[in-house]
Amino acid sequence: MRSQIKQQIVFVFLTVWGVANAGPVTVNGNTVSFTYDSNLLGLFGTPIVAGDSLFFTPTEFTAQSLGAAGLDLTNSTVNIQVSSLTGGYISLVGLTERGDFINHGAFTSVNVGGEIRVTDLSAPLTESISSITPTSAFASQSSIFPLQDWVAVAGLDFSPAQTGSVNVTIQNILAAFSSAAAESAFIEKTGVILAIASITPEVSVPLPASAWLFGTAIMGGLAFCKKAYNF
Repeated sequence: MRSQIKQQIVFVFLTVWGVANAGPVTVNGNTVSFTYDSNLLGLFGTPIVAGDSLFFTPTEFTAQSLGAAGLDLTNSTVNIQVSSLTGGYISLVGLTERGDFINHGAFTSVNVGGEIRVTDLSAPLTESISSITPTSAFASQSSIFPLQDWVAVAGLDFSPAQTGSVNVTIQNILAAFSSAAAESAFIEKTGVILAIASITPEVSVPLPASAWLFGTAIMGGLAFCKKAYNF
């Protein structure tokens, strides 16, 4: 009895330890797969896959500065390998981020920055970069509430290239600044969408041998008729 209890305890410990120390994870979309290290997700949190997009919903990715606290920076970086499941090529890599902010005070400011870096795994020295850019300015507020929404985007077009596997690095920075009493600057990231488009090359299907023979017979018959009957 004691031996069985010990075995059960060891099994539970190993199971919990294995989950807590999980490493590389691969999830499949419609035409591409995403591989990431679950121990290196930083402030992004564990993503979910839908279609050919990877969705992150961070809950602690924030920067804030209250009163005369000055500048507060928060950053996090994640690496994701993207590979075609169809033997095709990665054509587009797009990033959309969203969140909310408070920018209350005459000398306050908030901002989001960073970039995506995409490396062709068949040619590691080939790297493309796109800056993460807010779609609109972070306007000042006359009061702390309500929270204001923000969106930032980045994107890279690989359609001329022919690469089936890339590494995507998402580097993110949030900044909040205030310099006087009663001022408030706060920004948080609540969603990140990494969207992938791929191209599957067209494959020509060869005709079966019987079709070639049939076509040859028809052409031969037409030639004979033309000669015999002066067509």
